Amino acid sequence: MGRKYQIISGDGHVETPPESWVKYMPEEYHERAPRLIKLPKGGEAWMIEGQPLIPNGQNISGRGPVVTEGGSYFNEDGSAAEGAGDAVQRLREQDLDGIDAEILFPPIFASRAIENIADKDVYRALVRAYNTFLAKDFCSVAPDRLIGNGVVPSTGVDDAIAEIEFLKSIGIESVSIHMFPNGSGIAQPEDDAFWKRSLEIGMRMSPHFGFGQFAPDLSSVGLGVSGDPFAATLTQRVGGIPPMYTMSQLICTGVLDRFPDLQFYFAEVNASWLPWGLFVLDDNYEIFKHSFQRTLPRKPSEYAVDHFWWGIIKDPMSIEMREHLPFDRLMFGSDFPHSVGTYPDSKKFLDDCFEGVDEKYKRMMLVDNPANFYGLDADADITETPAG
Repeated sequence: MGRKYQIISGDGHVETPPESWVKYMPEEYHERAPRLIKLPKGGEAWMIEGQPLIPNGQNISGRGPVVTEGGSYFNEDGSAAEGAGDAVQRLREQDLDGIDAEILFPPIFASRAIENIADKDVYRALVRAYNTFLAKDFCSVAPDRLIGNGVVPSTGVDDAIAEIEFLKSIGIESVSIHMFPNGSGIAQPEDDAFWKRSLEIGMRMSPHFGFGQFAPDLSSVGLGVSGDPFAATLTQRVGGIPPMYTMSQLICTGVLDRFPDLQFYFAEVNASWLPWGLFVLDDNYEIFKHSFQRTLPRKPSEYAVDHFWWGIIKDPMSIEMREHLPFDRLMFGSDFPHSVGTYPDSKKFLDDCFEGVDEKYKRMMLVDNPANFYGLDADADITETPAG
């Protein structure tokens, strides 16, 4: 019998020097691409058009210690640091951490930090280059263990649709969107074309934390200038918790009524706050629906538990609270190689969290839930780590 899934991490990150993926850009754009510069005190920083220097640090912590700058993608001998190597190195790091697969989110410097590049052709070429690298050089080595989330450009619905179609064509079936498909922080009617197309081609939505604005401007709640003001009002008391405002906009603008098959996985948001958060959504709805003359076909919490999934990192309380949570919609993530995760002790952390807990809950969070969301065969033999 071959190796089986025992632990699937629902939140890891690809961290790699920009030259790994910039090579897939058209040559005429290379001068505009991000690049690394060495810092006098050690480590590197990213030089990206439209941004101040961004030093490596928490993004490449590995097993620590955590630094805010001075981090490096390289060991002293020039080899790749933990979390910054190729796909085979990543599989070996999974083995060291006691996990079997990861959902791989993009590096923030290679996704969000490039949005300020003035020439949008260059920006879109960078997104396409990263996605190509992800599929061709990384996930293809073990697609059942290295499960990639592509990047979608924030330059409008047409560009977003074109990119998910490209991703599907190269074997990537999940995306980490950062803005609403229209490119702004708030929901717009034109987003429907993107939601429709994503369902048609089977593209999964895996935003990290959330997407769009994480919280409304409370000074304008109810005045009609904060996205959907009703959605903003429903997040009073919990508006600063990602992904509450994202969820509320999707509920209140009718997206989930028009597209009842849409599902969203929000990584690294934890879950022990959920019972209170969902109560507040419903309570605010009952308080304010008459003022806004707005009614929904269902309670906000009912939409939430049917359409949203949540990822925990270090949140053992959510396991203690398992009877009070939609536990069949929770996933664990190591967050490797970022700063707040559990590498290289993820298995021990989980064993401690689930000590004395019915095995069905452990199986649910660590295998069945991510397998259900990402369309994995939970009982299949998985790719062995290459020897050597």
